[in-house]
Amino acid sequence: MHMRLLALLAFSLLLISVFRLEPDVNRLDSQVVPGHVAEALELDKHPASSLRLHWEVGDIDIAKDALRSTFKVSKEQLIAHSDGVFEIPLGGENERIAEYIVSPELSENIRPTALSLLPPLLAIFLAFVTRRTLLSLGAGIVLGGIIATYSGGINLIATGKLLFVEILYHKILMDAFHLEILAFVIFLSSTVALITRNGGIDGMVNSLTRFAKNSRSVQAVAYFLGMGIFFDDYANTIVVGNSCGPLFDKQNVSRAKLAYIVDSTAAPVAGVAVLSTWVAYQISTFAPQLPTIGMSESQGYSLFLETIPYRFYCLMALFMVGVVIWMQRDFGPMLKVEAKARRSGSTRDDSASEAERIEAKHGVVPQARNGLWPLLVMIFGTAYLIFYLGASAIASDAAAGNADAILALQTSGFEYMRSVLGASDSTYAIFLGSLAAFILAVGMSLRPKHLGIGEVVKVTSQGVKVLFKDAVMVLLMAWGIGKICEDLDTAHFLVACFYDIMSPLWLPVILFVSACLIAFATGSSWTTMAILQPNVVLLAYQLGEQVDIGGHTLLVLSIGAVLEGAIFGDHCSPISDTTVLSSTASHCQHIEHVRTQAPYAIVTAVVAITCAYLPVALWGFNPFICLGMSMVALVLIVRFVGKHASDFEYDSSNNSFKQQQTE
Repeated sequence: MHMRLLALLAFSLLLISVFRLEPDVNRLDSQVVPGHVAEALELDKHPASSLRLHWEVGDIDIAKDALRSTFKVSKEQLIAHSDGVFEIPLGGENERIAEYIVSPELSENIRPTALSLLPPLLAIFLAFVTRRTLLSLGAGIVLGGIIATYSGGINLIATGKLLFVEILYHKILMDAFHLEILAFVIFLSSTVALITRNGGIDGMVNSLTRFAKNSRSVQAVAYFLGMGIFFDDYANTIVVGNSCGPLFDKQNVSRAKLAYIVDSTAAPVAGVAVLSTWVAYQISTFAPQLPTIGMSESQGYSLFLETIPYRFYCLMALFMVGVVIWMQRDFGPMLKVEAKARRSGSTRDDSASEAERIEAKHGVVPQARNGLWPLLVMIFGTAYLIFYLGASAIASDAAAGNADAILALQTSGFEYMRSVLGASDSTYAIFLGSLAAFILAVGMSLRPKHLGIGEVVKVTSQGVKVLFKDAVMVLLMAWGIGKICEDLDTAHFLVACFYDIMSPLWLPVILFVSACLIAFATGSSWTTMAILQPNVVLLAYQLGEQVDIGGHTLLVLSIGAVLEGAIFGDHCSPISDTTVLSSTASHCQHIEHVRTQAPYAIVTAVVAITCAYLPVALWGFNPFICLGMSMVALVLIVRFVGKHASDFEYDSSNNSFKQQQTE
């Protein structure tokens, strides 16, 4: 009760602070107007050779940066006249010149306000106070819909149309990315249901038992599996969470700890791996702006490689997981959850009734191959498909005369793989990989002395039924509030409020915190990267020219800071889809996962800022020395703040804990 009152007080103070925020109007208009123009002209349906934009702006340099980012043109291609006319080449083959006039009234009408922050803040607040994810997300979505459609009064019909027709139907259910992710989750979870019923999971547990003989080793198995599946965070989350769960139950390790290991290895390892689906996207957010500072767009990958030693949060998050596992010490809510698991068994969250729970069929001999083969098909099949789809796309574009694709075919090694990953449709690949795993699981289940056709259908439907509330509905809700935030321009408002509160040397820290806030509020690290990175390149380079570390070093630091802050905010946000998937795959209560992981993520972020970002930016420390300092700091924190869960006694009658007395 005291914690809920404290949360209410904190939320009230946050609301007061929110409504006192004063955004930079010039920067705010520069962020929302170009996107509105592109949407209004429907250039994808009505191509044009160029755009003549009439737009009187307060700061022409900010406007030019925003237009170059939106329409993907270089500094030389964009022409700005003194009378407020911008000429922008669009690359269309016809001779049509699109024209658009931005009036002062239009800028005022589409300009977001502090109200745009209320939906995500309400959802986050209710999630922590009520611990009811669907209720919290639903309340935030409804509030956002009311704000978006408010016009002198509340229009419930317009709100319903926006939420159910525009967002749910058109932007989510009719979008290939979202459908492929849903299909991936459903097929892979159905696969897990089948291999559980045919004895595959029990067989894998029996095989892995020799490597997982105690709580430390079982956590280490999950840790190294998470590090090994580096090419995609979704595949990492689902596979590691589902396959390692029974091992954690066997050693009385909490599912919250599994969810933490899964979540804190998935995005960080995919984010810093030299080859992954994340790398291609991360590069795409800043590479188009490199020509503005005299670099070519093709140098994006080499610049990304330069950021890896400065990716302090991701690297320290991976290290922190290893330290917690090795030292077997916990702190915060995780300590209580672990103590409870040690004393009373698994903390697995399974909202299904006894009749719906899936267990191995009586009489079936547990065989590891029943579970191993489908999962291997999923992992390696997805990796192959990502490569195949990307290579096919490059070959097709090259045949059509695309210059970038032709250049990619002339490269080899990492450069070629980077191009392949950038061109590949990774969500389609993981969908096909999960479908192949499901088909193989069905085939292996239909063998003699296993399952019949009727039982296969029944088990599959059970898996989908149990999953629907725990993952599908929460994912739809998380995507829904993300779309509401897009419609309300929540992220753009935050950027306009915080962007200019910076000096050159503090830029990386300010960007890290800004990215964290945006990702936490919107639940999407990718959205955060897409919004912040295009503005970072020119700003960081020009500010860096004024200080000793130079423009290039500050640019590298700043790009890395945005990527890191986005992942950190995503880790702590209860409305993040990757957080939802991590808790679902690990069978951990969603809010419990958020509560138990947040202290570890916050400690890691604070150490990354104080021991790494600040020393590098302010005093020019070597990044590797800073990484070493951060590692030492994390080890000391875990050693002196953390405690062994086995040292605590859990009383289930009153849900209390007491540390055992040592002689």
